[in-house]
Amino acid sequence: MNELAKLKPIKPDVAINTFHFNWWIVLVIVIFLGIIIIFLKKSLKIKKEKKELLNLLHNPKKFAYEFTKKAKKFKNKKNEKLLEEILIRLSNYKYKKEVKNIDEKTKKMIKNYLGIK
Repeated sequence: MNELAKLKPIKPDVAINTFHFNWWIVLVIVIFLGIIIIFLKKSLKIKKEKKELLNLLHNPKKFAYEFTKKAKKFKNKKNEKLLEEILIRLSNYKYKKEVKNIDEKTKKMIKNYLGIK
């Protein structure tokens, strides 16, 4: 019986957690979602600026100045020549006291340049 007294008691079973939580996975997901949110905000801001420009079409002189300032943000290699042509056409609406409304061809070119139908 001395030998039985020397034995240590058996401890109860311990629950094993099989789910290993890795913080780096959470960090990657948060960074990914942050990048998506930044791009969405930028996209919405660009759309808002384009619509604001189009709302100025009823005032040709103000539109010509604002478009000249802001249009370079939307420039890429595909529409570079179109922008140059639009700016030449809009120069007729600048520096004059009174101007006529913007002609339909120029309006179509502007909408095409901005990517709005």
